[in-house]
Amino acid sequence: MTESEDISALEAVIDEIDELIVDDELEQAQEALNDALEEYGDVEELLLLRAEIALDAEDYEVCIAAVDDALKRVDSDEGRGQLLELRGYAQFYLDRLEAARSSFNEAIRTSGASWTALLGRAMVHEELLYFRAVMLDLERAIAMDDQEAQPFAIRGSIYLRRGQLSQAEDELSHALSLDPDDEESRLSLARLQATSQKTSAAIETLEPLVEEGRDPELMLPALLLRSQLSLTLGSTEAAEEDAQRAVDLAPDRPWGHLQLAASRLTAMRPGDAIAALKEAESTVDDIQQIPDAFALRASAYDQLEKPQKAKQMRDKAEGAARLPGVVYGDWLNPARNVPLNPNKPIDVRTLMEQIFDDPSQAPPGYEKALREVIDRVPSMIEENPEANKIRIQLPEVEGAEEAPNSLVLQVTRPKEQAGSQE
Repeated sequence: MTESEDISALEAVIDEIDELIVDDELEQAQEALNDALEEYGDVEELLLLRAEIALDAEDYEVCIAAVDDALKRVDSDEGRGQLLELRGYAQFYLDRLEAARSSFNEAIRTSGASWTALLGRAMVHEELLYFRAVMLDLERAIAMDDQEAQPFAIRGSIYLRRGQLSQAEDELSHALSLDPDDEESRLSLARLQATSQKTSAAIETLEPLVEEGRDPELMLPALLLRSQLSLTLGSTEAAEEDAQRAVDLAPDRPWGHLQLAASRLTAMRPGDAIAALKEAESTVDDIQQIPDAFALRASAYDQLEKPQKAKQMRDKAEGAARLPGVVYGDWLNPARNVPLNPNKPIDVRTLMEQIFDDPSQAPPGYEKALREVIDRVPSMIEENPEANKIRIQLPEVEGAEEAPNSLVLQVTRPKEQAGSQE
């Protein structure tokens, strides 16, 4: 075989492996690559493909090892830059953000600012909350190629975090026009439309996601949101249908059950609503994890003309409802600062999660002692009517040595007090 024939044969093999990668036939691609490496040796293109296959297969440690090995054998700036980009993405997916940032910086220094390197570094900067750096990277990436959706989707996400809702809606709409299969942008756009009272537009935006979605973690809030939007239009039957689909999608989580109860309450079926609430409560270890259940039960008892039981339920609720955060996301959550029970604005379960990550790991007696401290907060606020902040000592319980010693409450009258740990 002549040298030109040998090169042509190698190019054909590389094209074949590329096609297998595009078709997500990664095992076959790996087998073809192994054969090619054995026949042609450490060719730059083959070493790049080895790292790319590992990245696509989500074998991130393997990808990093393949890059580090290839960097010893590849001399061209272009090849080294591409390898460093692959390593940056692998480190990003492993949540090694500073290492990923370093890899993308090195890639850009080595071979220039490619679109993929800029996008990767923007993703890292977003996770690090370096929003100005994100915007600069995205502007450069868009200038290179304004037909790719992801930079617009990320920019929309940044605007959303900043509370620049009109700009966020514009960016996400444009991202969807370029990539209708971007499910995360579709959900974010529908949430924005819903909060702007564009109910019909939000329902239309949600349609492809709830009917043909691939990611259950996005389909669940989409179904819940469409159910709530249907309730605003008075369509209780459609609302209940979507809530039931949410239950079927995630039966071991409380959110679908809670929305099903809300739909049945709107349809004036309190008994059926209570049945759904029992299912919701069975999915959690402590009902305080879903204070929504107390409020919904209270409404059911009101409909059943049992005002005393309704009052008892309302008095048990503490903190804000959890379901709205699932439906609308962290940045648009309409219930974030709205306590279900003005007498118990502080969510002890949330504090426990912040202090211990997993409340079940708290020392015995800590939650009870914490509740006793929190119960004294209203009287402390009354005693200090001019105070903007109040510091309280957290309980000292054996085994809780690593827990914070105090809690600072920001007093915002007449709204909820927001807490931070020190």
